[in-house]
Amino acid sequence: MTTHLRRGLERLKQFYIRKLTGSDTLYSSAELQSLTISELEILYKKSIPSNK
Repeated sequence: MTTHLRRGLERLKQFYIRKLTGSDTLYSSAELQSLTISELEILYKKSIPSNK
């Protein structure tokens, strides 16, 4: 079970990194790799324009 969780978290991290490298962020892929999933999620949410 822990292997599945680890694999899922790694896929989630790679998802955020792919999305952020495709957007106009100032971070390189290597810099994004060093961030936690929570930090990547925050950056990702900030990069999406809000519909307000």
